[in-house]
Amino acid sequence: MQSRRRDKPAFSRKSADDRRRQLIDAGIACLAKGGMSAFTIDQICREAGVSRGLINHHFTSKDELLVRIYADMTDHLVNGAERFKAMPPLVAIVELSFDESSFNRSNLRAWLSIWGQVASNPELGALHRQRYGSYSDRIKSALSEVSAKVDIDSVARQFIALIDGLWLEYCLNSQGFSLRAARDDCYRFLRAQGIEIEAPPRGRRA
Repeated sequence: MQSRRRDKPAFSRKSADDRRRQLIDAGIACLAKGGMSAFTIDQICREAGVSRGLINHHFTSKDELLVRIYADMTDHLVNGAERFKAMPPLVAIVELSFDESSFNRSNLRAWLSIWGQVASNPELGALHRQRYGSYSDRIKSALSEVSAKVDIDSVARQFIALIDGLWLEYCLNSQGFSLRAARDDCYRFLRAQGIEIEAPPRGRRA
């Protein structure tokens, strides 16, 4: 007589990196849904579908998770332009800034919640200064490749402020707002500074 075969899938334990990724994503979702008031251990665990013990195993505190979330989100902006490596660096920065992976309401609400904590959280503030410096340096390097005549520091500062402002406006009031309009505003700003730059053809952004 043949033995009955069980078709249940084999148990698979998630790696530590996968668990941390799961908790980071859950934390971002909580921030996006309800800001810092929703960023609680209980809410994050419910969002991730895990026990309190698991989150305490991977992060020493809620503040550590918040800092790791900010590091993860800024890594995407500082290093994520590799996805657009076939494009000129300055074009890649604009395209990434208004790609749906960055420019979506969930991410922007999470950004807004974290920004509100930078001034009062020393560790978060230190990370913000370090990552802002890296982001600014990347933009300055990209600007220097396309123009030797502009004030690189000034244009980079204004350019970052424009991107941040467009993100904030979209987060607060997205009516009549589109990704295409936002990115086109950035290209217009750069051309107004005397920088010759063209947006990639529509449909060939990445």
